[in-house]
Amino acid sequence: MTIVNEEQIRFSLQLLGIGPADTIIAHGALSSIGYVEGGAETVIRLILELIGPEGTLVMPTLTGWAKPFDVDQSPSQVGILSETLRTWPGAYRSKHPVHSVAAVGAQAEYITAGHEDCKSGCGRATPYEKVISLKGKILLIGVDMARNTMMHTIEAFAELKHLLRVEAPAPTYIDDYENKKVIMEQFPPGHRNFMRITPELKARGALQEGKIGAAVTKVIDAAALIDIGLEKLEENPLYFTCDSDSCITCEYARQLQKDAVDLSLFSDRGCDDPHCEICVPMLSVK
Repeated sequence: MTIVNEEQIRFSLQLLGIGPADTIIAHGALSSIGYVEGGAETVIRLILELIGPEGTLVMPTLTGWAKPFDVDQSPSQVGILSETLRTWPGAYRSKHPVHSVAAVGAQAEYITAGHEDCKSGCGRATPYEKVISLKGKILLIGVDMARNTMMHTIEAFAELKHLLRVEAPAPTYIDDYENKKVIMEQFPPGHRNFMRITPELKARGALQEGKIGAAVTKVIDAAALIDIGLEKLEENPLYFTCDSDSCITCEYARQLQKDAVDLSLFSDRGCDDPHCEICVPMLSVK
């Protein structure tokens, strides 16, 4: 296994243009880097040092809804790096039952505020749009575009037809939460071919690529990603759907471009989970 020290990580981040006053929204797989001396704490600390006191580091701290979301206690389900930032001294966390983010730095309070009042988890007025407004950068460490939550922001902005309306347990910050549910609008279901946009980003100079240890690492201009993604969806609302007719979510998106949805296509897909985020909303379509 590759052994990676602080100086190597710092140098790699600097080569990728991470520097003072940057607003960064990051996704990462620590194990993809190799053996990092000091672990996740080293990676988070080095990013914070490079962006300095005027910068802000944001990471999605996504959760499911098997249990009511607790903004203080529910752990991130998207890796040790995001969980480390969530528990970092001075960290803020937004109040969304599924698409919460943690943030540390100058704009952390602003970015995380009001997420619970947004129509969707990733769309207008959310932390994701606020990162864009701050001319933020997306940092992907050892993960591809399929793990880039900002892709759901493109979908929400475009108001795509296949986004779902999903019911979830009320979060613990709501009074009498045990007896309540919340409705999440514009909820992104299942699979999409988000990696399709990567060559376009490279061609337009919106993406830089390097390595941190063994991890292929990308830095993306967030505003450019949104603009390019919306342009592609305007040309073709199915731009991010895959070509496989065995993919239930992409097939559903294709069906929604027609006058009527053929629900018989989804009646025998092997899913017997009555709480499935995809099948339940689909099969309730009239």
